[in-house]
Amino acid sequence: MKISTIAAVAGIAGVCSLASAAFTVQATYIDTNPGVWGKVSLDSGVNYEGPVKAGQFNWQRTGGTYSGLQGTFATFCIEVHQDIFPGNNYTYDVNTVANAPLPINLLYGTPMGAVKADKISELYGRFYSGLASNDDYASFQIAIWDIIYDNGDGVNNGIFRAINFGVALGQADAKIAAIDGTGPRMSGLGALSSDDWQDQIFTPTPGSVALLGLGGLVAMRRRR
Repeated sequence: MKISTIAAVAGIAGVCSLASAAFTVQATYIDTNPGVWGKVSLDSGVNYEGPVKAGQFNWQRTGGTYSGLQGTFATFCIEVHQDIFPGNNYTYDVNTVANAPLPINLLYGTPMGAVKADKISELYGRFYSGLASNDDYASFQIAIWDIIYDNGDGVNNGIFRAINFGVALGQADAKIAAIDGTGPRMSGLGALSSDDWQDQIFTPTPGSVALLGLGGLVAMRRRR
C-alpha cells in the first residue's frame, strides 16, 4: 500500500514459462487485526505519514490454484508502496519470500533477497507462535518492515522508521536484536505477489509446505 493511503486499510522465454505456471491465490481482504496504529517514514524520518495500522492481515480465500491457503488465513505486509482495501477481492501469484516484494522494491531496485528472507524466517521461528496481544502483532509487523527496508537496524535508524506505536516499538527492536542467525527458523514461508497490489507473507496450511518447492512456483515474475 502507498504510505499516504495505508490508513484506508489500517523478456526471456524462461521467465514467461515460469510466470504462466505460477500458483495463484484469490482472496478477499477483511481487515488488519490484532494491531496498533502509528506512523511510518520511508525517508529516514524526514516525513512521517499515517495513521498506519501495523498488525495481522486477515483474508478469506475465494479461489486460485494454490491449495496451501484455505478458508480464512492471515498474512503480514511486506511492502508499503501499494494499496489494498477491506472487502475487495485480489488475485496473487504465490512467490518465494526472497523474490518478493514485487513490483521491484522502489527503494532498492530488487526484491529483498535471500539474506533478508532468512532473517524473516528466523523472526517467525522465534516469535510467531507466541504472538497474542495487539502490541505483539504490531511489533512483529514493524520488525518485518525494518528487515525489508533496512536489513534490521532498528526502528529509529535507516530509511524505514516508525513512531507513535507505543510499547510495540520497543518490542519490535527487541525482536530485531534477537535475530542472530542461530534460529530457530520457520520453514515453508511464502509470499503473495502482485504487480498491482500490496505483497504479503504467509504461513502455509500444514501439509502443504512441499508445494512451495515445486517447479511451478514462480522463481521470477514478469515485470511491467
